[in-house]
Amino acid sequence: MSQKYADREKSLGLTPADVPLKALPTVKLSREDIQRALDLAEKRNDSAIDEGVVFGSRTALSSHQIGLLGELAVARLYGLNVDANAYTQGDDGTDLSLHGTTIDVKSTATPKMNRPDLLVRPDKPLKSELYVRTHVFDWTASSARIRIIGCASREKVEDQIPEPYPEDTLNRVVRADEMDFLPLISPADC
Repeated sequence: MSQKYADREKSLGLTPADVPLKALPTVKLSREDIQRALDLAEKRNDSAIDEGVVFGSRTALSSHQIGLLGELAVARLYGLNVDANAYTQGDDGTDLSLHGTTIDVKSTATPKMNRPDLLVRPDKPLKSELYVRTHVFDWTASSARIRIIGCASREKVEDQIPEPYPEDTLNRVVRADEMDFLPLISPADC
């Protein structure tokens, strides 16, 4: 069964949907990186935040772990530091900052697709200037590989009419053919 999205606007030029998966940036994290993410995920999970949406059979803790692996991957790509704090009411809607541009990393580990869409909750204010979709596709106790699918500006996310996806959970959805590639900035530029 296929769905058509005639009213949606495809990005101009090449998009993350137009290139082979192996052409998308992939970050490999070490055992130490994974342990750091797991420790921080436990800290965040214990901070009494109960505002997240958990999909499928995931737990709140595993969702924090996946989120942190994605944050670490984007941080590693740009030579940035991940915020190691746990906030009792959640963070301010941003995960990283690159040259003053705020970034919110949206991570998934779904095995159901290789190029997952960017999902942003419509009931939360859009605080970041850039939303990045990461996909944890290979994760063991000793390493993890995270693919950076693409990104969308706050304006592009804001333009998306919330729809029930996945299933009946309302989200603003930016599909891979609507996303942009991440900006090419080397860590030396940061």
